[in-house]
Amino acid sequence: MSSFFEQELWHLFGDGKIIDNPACSGRACLGTLGKDLRVRAQFISTHISGEYDALKLTVLNRTDGPVDTQVLKLKDLLGKKPVPGNPNFRSGVIPHIWDDYGKFEWYAYRPTDADYDTIRQAVGQYLDVFRDRQQERTQDGPKLVYICAPLRGDVEKNIEFARQKAQEVFQAGDIPVCPHLMFPSIADPEDPVQDQAAREMGLRLVESCQEVHVYGPEWTEGMWAEIHHAVDLGIQVKTDQETIGRSPPRRQAQRQDKKNGRCQHER
Repeated sequence: MSSFFEQELWHLFGDGKIIDNPACSGRACLGTLGKDLRVRAQFISTHISGEYDALKLTVLNRTDGPVDTQVLKLKDLLGKKPVPGNPNFRSGVIPHIWDDYGKFEWYAYRPTDADYDTIRQAVGQYLDVFRDRQQERTQDGPKLVYICAPLRGDVEKNIEFARQKAQEVFQAGDIPVCPHLMFPSIADPEDPVQDQAAREMGLRLVESCQEVHVYGPEWTEGMWAEIHHAVDLGIQVKTDQETIGRSPPRRQAQRQDKKNGRCQHER
């Protein structure tokens, strides 16, 4: 059974909209911000022991440790709240969690949905400072959409498939970025040096886009590299026009050659 703190943290951040890939345990919620940045959110006491009146946010680098810390006091975010019908709190109460002999609960006043939204907004505004190119990816107007599709195998057929998907994105009013229409004519996919250079350039193109659209029944090794790169940067990834989120579902990135039993990696 999860603890009271876990339940509250999950209620705040469990949807993954403020903290990516949230995992709540004990009094803390951990998640990612893209690349090597991580975040820890936890309820703390700032004045009286046993009264948890603030949310402490710590941004960490995966290898170098803490980057920045911010303490958001519930008093500053929510103010003093009235407790109707309770003569002990005629002037209201400052929201906080208290330790009632080992049982944790909100003291006299339980935050409303609007209060939780206020806390989320404050946390989001702070964390947005550390997100990679957040402002660029949320810009208005047509989006740059990266076309992620298989290339190897029947190259001509796959190029035409990618062209059709790029055309769909164009007709929807966004700007398709399609490596299949750029690199095969100048970089030989059968040349290991040129193929590797094209792959790395494709990843650079991903970084410039606001969305990555994934097409095809199989996701190849090269496609997975593009998907994971987008996920690490916090770029929205979609397949069949349905958002799959920051942590895409497991899907086979290789296929078994039924003739000789070897695994073939494509693209």
